[in-house]
Amino acid sequence: MRRWAALTLAVLIASVPVATSPAAAQAGAPDPARALKRQLQNEHGVRISETNRYFFGAKSTVSGSGTRSSGSLQLAPSGPVAADFTWWDLPRPKDEGAPAEKPAPYRVIRVGKDVYDDSDRYPGPVPDGKKWIRFPNKHRGQMARDMARDASLQPLNVYDPSVMKAVLKCSAGKPVSGGFLYRGTMSYKELRKVSKDTLINWASGRPIGEKTKGKISWQLWADRAGLLKRLVTTDTVGAGKDPLVKRSDTRYTRWGFRPVITAPPADEVIDEDDLLEYIRSQNTPIPPDDKNT
Repeated sequence: MRRWAALTLAVLIASVPVATSPAAAQAGAPDPARALKRQLQNEHGVRISETNRYFFGAKSTVSGSGTRSSGSLQLAPSGPVAADFTWWDLPRPKDEGAPAEKPAPYRVIRVGKDVYDDSDRYPGPVPDGKKWIRFPNKHRGQMARDMARDASLQPLNVYDPSVMKAVLKCSAGKPVSGGFLYRGTMSYKELRKVSKDTLINWASGRPIGEKTKGKISWQLWADRAGLLKRLVTTDTVGAGKDPLVKRSDTRYTRWGFRPVITAPPADEVIDEDDLLEYIRSQNTPIPPDDKNT
C-alpha cells in the first residue's frame, strides 16, 4: 500500500508544469552564445553571405537600393580581426526606373585597422600599378566602415557574446529541421545597454543615445550544436506610421575553417593621403594665356 501511494505521489509531482525561460523552453536546445565563444579563437574563420534591403513605411515599399556581399572573416578572441569580401550595390526595382545592367563588384580587404579598397571602383585617377587604396577606417563612409568591420551591416554584433546572451534571453525558441529557430525583439535602448561597441543609427549616422527610438526584430537559425546558420533582422528607425526599415539576411557557413587573409602587396597599394596628393598634381591649374587675359 505504501509503495502504491509513493508511486502515485511521484506521478503527480512529475505532472506539475515547470516554468522555463523562452529560449530554453525546448529540451536539448543548443546555446548559440556558448557555441560562438568556442569559435572566437585565433586561426578560426567563417564564411558569410548577406543581402540588405531598405524600406519606407509599414507597407514595406522599397525606397532605395540595397547591398549584397560575400566573403570570409578571420576571428580571434576579440572578434573579427580580418575580412576579405566582395559587395555589390543592388539596383532599385524596375518599377522605379532601375538600370538593367548588373552593378560592378567591389572588393574590400581589412587586416587589423587597415582597410584596402579595390582601386578599379575609385572615381578619380589612380597611379599606374596601384590596385589598392588604403584608408584609415575612420575616414570611410558610414556604410563602408561598418561593413569592413565584419563584412556585414547587421545591427546585432553576433561576435559579441554579451549581445548574443541578451538576444537569446529575449527570444522564444523552437526546434526546426536541422536545429533551432529563435525569434525576438529588442529596443535600441536595450541593445545599447549590452553592447560593447558604440551603436550607430544607420539612418542618421549618429550614435544611438538614451532617447533614440527604434527596435530590432530577428529570426535566428542555429544548428544542433548551436552554431549560427542564418540571421534575418528587421531594423526599424523611429516610430509612427511610416518608419524607415532595413532588412538584413545573413547566412553563415564553414565555421572553424582556417582563412588566409593578408594585406595586398605593398607595391600595389597607395595610401589615401598620397592618392589625394597625386590627384592634386594631376589637376594643376592651366597657365594663363597672355593673349586672352
